[in-house]
Amino acid sequence: MPIVAMLVILLGGCNGGSTSSHRISIAPRDSTAPYDGIDISSHQGNIDWAKVGNDPYIRFVYIKATEGATYQSAHYRYNVEGARRQGFLVGSYHYVTSSSPIRDQARNFFMQATRGSQDLIPMLDVEERGNWTRSQLIDSVSLLAALVEKHYGCRPMIYSTIDFYNKNLAPHFNKYPLYVGRYSSSKPIINWDGHYTVWQFSENGIIPGIDAYVDLCHYRDDGWLDEITIKH
Repeated sequence: MPIVAMLVILLGGCNGGSTSSHRISIAPRDSTAPYDGIDISSHQGNIDWAKVGNDPYIRFVYIKATEGATYQSAHYRYNVEGARRQGFLVGSYHYVTSSSPIRDQARNFFMQATRGSQDLIPMLDVEERGNWTRSQLIDSVSLLAALVEKHYGCRPMIYSTIDFYNKNLAPHFNKYPLYVGRYSSSKPIINWDGHYTVWQFSENGIIPGIDAYVDLCHYRDDGWLDEITIKH
């Protein structure tokens, strides 16, 4: 198993829901680890989670659930079940688009990412403005974040690339947990005194059991996963 110290707890949704026995790592972050987590989508195809489970570094996995108002990842449930079976902490994300109403996108995400199957706070993937102005983008993401918080009982994480975030979303979402993509050896710097929670530092990771490149992530040095673990 990839996790060296485990705690058995009963997990439900943010506000209760069905429960299942699941193990959560209580090991402190290893600052020398080359990565702490990964995020995946259907782009990675059929993952051999038994092989991934032998990875000594992965502690958490974020999995794409939905996009827009209608897309639902065909691999989502398989990936959630497979990752949790290996003891990884699992969170789900929704890719935000301007092509459909926000409330419809929220309903799509809620249908796919059920509360009882989440270990980590939900995440909103915001990488494009599409037909929105900057102001419309901020208003739309703010509404979706509020709907997600009401549904799951916890504030979501916001994902974006560093350039897009600084240009379009900062400082409005600086108080949210931030999952920031910057493919470099240099840590991301967020405008207006913002701070990242998770740094996606590579999109070319190679993990045995995954037959495609995968995003690799570091948790920030002065924090750890209990900050984004759903409290039950």
